Amino acid sequence: MSLRPTREEMIKMAVETRKQVTSAVVSREEMERYPARVAPMRIPVRAGDSQAFLVSAQGGEEQVPLVINLHGGGFIKQRTENDELFCRKLALATGCKILDVDYRVAPEHPFPAGLNECYDVAVWAWKNGEQLGIDREKIILCGHSAGGNLVVGISMLLHESGIFKPLGIISEYPPLDLSADPAQKEQRGRSIPAERARLYNLYYCEEELQKHPLASPVMAGEEQLKDFPRALFITAGEDSLCNEAEAFALKAARAGNEVTVKRFEKAGHGFTIYRMPGHEEALKLIERFIQHLLMDCK
Repeated sequence: MSLRPTREEMIKMAVETRKQVTSAVVSREEMERYPARVAPMRIPVRAGDSQAFLVSAQGGEEQVPLVINLHGGGFIKQRTENDELFCRKLALATGCKILDVDYRVAPEHPFPAGLNECYDVAVWAWKNGEQLGIDREKIILCGHSAGGNLVVGISMLLHESGIFKPLGIISEYPPLDLSADPAQKEQRGRSIPAERARLYNLYYCEEELQKHPLASPVMAGEEQLKDFPRALFITAGEDSLCNEAEAFALKAARAGNEVTVKRFEKAGHGFTIYRMPGHEEALKLIERFIQHLLMDCK
């Protein structure tokens, strides 16, 4: 039986993992094809300040909808240029401003630090809509992988607090059951290796907390899922997280919510952000979902 690594050992391992370049590189030419303003911001949260970037179309209007974007990376990696490129595309396609949050990551900041930070950012954005130049009645949450988990958790916290309700949420290929051993999940074509997924889960959340509904939303009760925002879940057919994301989406629908699920059968984990097969169709789906949300709230 292997001993659980100490926090110091986990931090060292995470630092080494971050040095490994596993994502597509964004060229300057590709970034320049999507001209947008990208303004760094510091947002006050309970742990200090959160680093974020406000992405908007050049010459864009004020009082526009806001999409809060939460990156992936197994809860242990920071925002990348791939995330900025996604936000630039989304801002230009929808006319929304995008608040791209570079939240604190594990294991230096384990659960629920990142969740609390992103929740605080969402509440701050709602309270400071005039400063951001956004319509605070039109705030949408969007998350990828680990960020998709955080989007669901934020929605549950907002329901509990009653401060505001997002207009909608978008969750892409999220890990929503950290309590299950990744090796026991259905291994599909391009899944995250089970050993790496196990480490990501442990870096983020102590084993004793992995069944907490805010860490593993599949554990949430019906009461926690009532009056959920309209939701779009995008899953990848060649991803071991596919089943749990779809199981949660079904659970949310059974709790009386409007839920859309789209599986991209031949896609792998992270396919939208890293521009793998299927990403263009997925981005158009996200754009249409946002457009429908905005049309229906007029």
